Amino acid sequence: MIIHFFQIISIFLLVSLFILSCLGYGKFLRNIVFKDHSLLNVGEAGLLGIFFLIILSYISSFLFPHNSTHNIVVLILGFFLFFFKKEKIELKHLKLLLLVILISFSFFLISKNHDDFPYYHLPFALSLSENKISFGMGLLNYGYRHHSSILFLNSLTYLPIIKYFLFNLPNYLILIFVNFLLINNLIENYKKKNIVFLLSLIFFSVINIKFTRLSEYGTDISGQIILFVIIINFIDILVNEKRIDKIYYNLFLLLIVLSFKVYFLIYFILVLSILYYLKINPLQKKYFNYKAVTFYLLFLALFVAHNFVSTGCVIYPMDVTCVGTKYFWTLDVSEVKRMSLWLESWAKAGASPNFRVDNLSEYVKGINWVQGWFNRYFIGKVSDYLLIIFVVNLIVFFSFNKKVNLEKDFIKIQKILIITSVIALLIWFFKHPSLRYGGYLPITVLITSLFLFFYSSIKFKNNNYKITKIFVISVFIIFNLKNIIRLDSEFSRKDQYQFNNFPYFAVEDKKYKNLKIDNINYMYTTNGYCWATPTPCSNTPRKARIINNFIFFER
Repeated sequence: MIIHFFQIISIFLLVSLFILSCLGYGKFLRNIVFKDHSLLNVGEAGLLGIFFLIILSYISSFLFPHNSTHNIVVLILGFFLFFFKKEKIELKHLKLLLLVILISFSFFLISKNHDDFPYYHLPFALSLSENKISFGMGLLNYGYRHHSSILFLNSLTYLPIIKYFLFNLPNYLILIFVNFLLINNLIENYKKKNIVFLLSLIFFSVINIKFTRLSEYGTDISGQIILFVIIINFIDILVNEKRIDKIYYNLFLLLIVLSFKVYFLIYFILVLSILYYLKINPLQKKYFNYKAVTFYLLFLALFVAHNFVSTGCVIYPMDVTCVGTKYFWTLDVSEVKRMSLWLESWAKAGASPNFRVDNLSEYVKGINWVQGWFNRYFIGKVSDYLLIIFVVNLIVFFSFNKKVNLEKDFIKIQKILIITSVIALLIWFFKHPSLRYGGYLPITVLITSLFLFFYSSIKFKNNNYKITKIFVISVFIIFNLKNIIRLDSEFSRKDQYQFNNFPYFAVEDKKYKNLKIDNINYMYTTNGYCWATPTPCSNTPRKARIINNFIFFER
């Protein structure tokens, strides 16, 4: 029991250290890109730090593995940058940040991870920690083809002794920074009683009532909760600041979520909408920030490079972006098309681990899939989430009954939200109608936008601060109750995911074989999922070539 206590304290301190290091990189990038150093608060600096760490991990993975030595240097450097710069972070912000960590820490204690964690999340991130990047990794495992910078961030948390047991940390950091931002919005806007306050309260409630299980995050959810912040930021630009620096900052966030999952590309239309309504030409000298644009281009170049290195596609699984059999380590276009069909069928409830329809290509045509999707997915999953959104909006509505300060741009804001969410929802519905594939955000925004018609006719109570405080506390109580119940069930379960290694998540030991070229181990094979098998790992042997100290797997 005492050992467990000290392990939990150690994890908490490491989480705090990583947060300060991430903030250090965020401050560093802010000082390079933005002239106004007061632009960012703790939460915003944290997300900017995530952007910088993605670039750092993208570049360094071509040069050396993200082993413990590399990661300690990265961690200490960020920690140094946090204290080195003269700009001080407000003490009240640090206190709020610490409070958010303490209140949400139960979220990070987990035994069973995401279903894809043993399949490719853990093996790929571990491969980055043990090796430089390898070419043609998509030939080893279907999962390795799906690029996500979350896995690169995971690899930066590999440390001595604790090894890979912090691989979930990036998702947790993002939740912390997002919660900080939303709570800070509530604190700064409760007297104004405006639309930023209203949406921050609703989005905060939805995130912390629905997304309480770390095992559900994978590589999908973090991008969606960052998008909640992006939506509010753009509204804030319209009604309050109208500053070009804020637009540039939101582009940093949009690139982060794009690198998590490519289907978030649709939300770049928000930038075009804001620029149009504000009549801003970003190419004009007074608006153009060449430093920010340089980072954007570098980020996109590295993002494309890593997609290509794994699959031979600029963006997988878009077959038109693939070179096919031009190189011996790239995926055949026919294979990319096959997987694209499979992924679409999976999203449309035509396939699952224990089920698949007879003819996938016929199933996904037109609206053939809608009835099956409605019966097997909408009922029970989408319907439950719709209920959460309606209940949250109704509770907020009846909790405040004096008039909202609706800004002069209210109709414009509502129009942007509705149009954007409808476009995103239509693309989501006809291409990948699974909530985890980008469905949570447009559904939430659309329903909330429609509720704004009702909010416009109500009034806030005079004791708005007290009600908001009760609201936030209640949401965090629900958040922790759900996680306490989850922890109890994980201790009680009798399968491989039982909490036998508390406070660390369960990892299955696997027997494996190693394959060599000139007495050099180039890959390892095992039956089923690789888990923490030495890397690169697959359940199928592959031939490979070693060229200029890089491993190239053969098709």
